[in-house]
Amino acid sequence: MFKFIHTSDWHLGQNFYGYDRSEEQRAFLSKLTSIVRKHKPDALLVSGDIYHTAAPSNATVALYVQSMLEIHEACPSMEIIIIAGNHDSASRLDSDSSLWKLARVTVLGGIARKENGLADLEHHIIKVSDKGIIAAVPFAYPSSFPNVTTEALPADQRQQAYFQALLNRANSKNIHQELPVVLMAHLTVNSCDITGHDRLVMMDSVDVGTLGQGYDYAALGHIHHPQNVTDRVRYCGTPLAVSFDEQCEHSVSIVEIDQHGAMPRIETKRIKNIKPLHTVPPEDPVPFEDALQLLQQLDPEEPAYIRLNVSVDHYLPHGAQERTALALADKACRFCEIKKTLTSEVANQATQMTVEEFNTKAPIDIANQYFKDKLGEEMSEEQKKMFNYIYQLVKEENRQ
Repeated sequence: MFKFIHTSDWHLGQNFYGYDRSEEQRAFLSKLTSIVRKHKPDALLVSGDIYHTAAPSNATVALYVQSMLEIHEACPSMEIIIIAGNHDSASRLDSDSSLWKLARVTVLGGIARKENGLADLEHHIIKVSDKGIIAAVPFAYPSSFPNVTTEALPADQRQQAYFQALLNRANSKNIHQELPVVLMAHLTVNSCDITGHDRLVMMDSVDVGTLGQGYDYAALGHIHHPQNVTDRVRYCGTPLAVSFDEQCEHSVSIVEIDQHGAMPRIETKRIKNIKPLHTVPPEDPVPFEDALQLLQQLDPEEPAYIRLNVSVDHYLPHGAQERTALALADKACRFCEIKKTLTSEVANQATQMTVEEFNTKAPIDIANQYFKDKLGEEMSEEQKKMFNYIYQLVKEENRQ
C-alpha cells in the first residue's frame, strides 16, 4: 500500500491587505507536521505555489526552510516531493534542489531538458522505495512544454504528448506492475469548480484527457477549492484561504492506494485557520448602515479578517472606510475592505457563459464584459488601450 499526503497552494508570504500572515502560515505548517508525525506517510506531495510571489522575503524563505526540516524530522523515512506552481520562481526552487536531497526532499522548479532540447523525463520520475512511483510535472504554460522526440510537434500538442510520455516512462519502471503511479501537476482542468477564483484561471485550462493515461491518482494544485474532478483526479485545495471568496473547508488530503489499478481512498484533515476570513454579512449584501450594525455582533476577541458586504446605488457614503475601521477599533479583528454590490438592474444582470464560450472570446472582450457587469458601462477607448498594452506585456513575459 502507498500512503501519502497531498497538499498544495500554501502561498507563503502573502501580503493580505497589508497584513502579515506568517503567524497563520506557521500554525498551518505546525499542524501539517503533527499530521505527518501521527500518520507516518510514505510521501508528502506539495503540488505547487509554495510561495505567493516569485521573490519571497528572507523571513518567508526562513519559515519555509525551517518548517520543511521539522516536517522531515517528524517522519525521517518519508519522501517529500515539491513542484513549482505559477506563483513560484522555477529557478529559485531549482537553485538549492541538490541540497534538499539530504533531507529526502525532491524539488522540481522547471521542466528539465537534455542538451539537445528534448524533454528529460527521468528527472521527473521519483520512486518512493517499494511503495509507489511519482511522475512530477511543475507548472509550465502549454506552449512551453518541450518535445519528447526528435519529431517536433506543434505547440498545442506538446503538453499532452509530454504527460503521456512521462507516464509511459514511469510505468516502464513498474517492473511487476504493482506499484501505484501518482501524477503531480499544477494546472487548471476544464471541468473543475473554480469557485473563489477569477475566471482568468481558465485561460490556459486543459481537458482532463491531456493528463494522459496510466496514473492511479493525479495530485493537482492551482485550484483552491478542494474537489475530485474524477475518481482519480483531485485538487486538495488551499490549507488556508487566500481570498474572501474561498468559502469552503480547507484541508490536506491523506491518500491510500493498495496497488497499481486500485482506486484511491481519500481522507481529508481539516486545517482550521487561527485568523479566519469573514464576510459581513456572509450571504446577500445589505445597506451600509445595516452592515455597520452587524459589526457590533462580532466576537471582540476573535482575530479575524473582515470584509463588509454592502449594497449601494452608486457610491459608498462619505467616510465609509473610516467609519468601518472605527467600528472595529476595539476588536481583535482586522478590517480589510468593503465589497460593493450595485443595486441597479444593470449590475444584477451578470453575464453567464460556458467554459467553451469563455475560451473562444478575446481577452479584451472578456474584460469589457466584466467591466460592464460591474459598473453598468463599457470600458472607454483609453481603458481598452491600457488593457491591451498590459496584456501584450504579460504575453511577452510568459514567452521568455
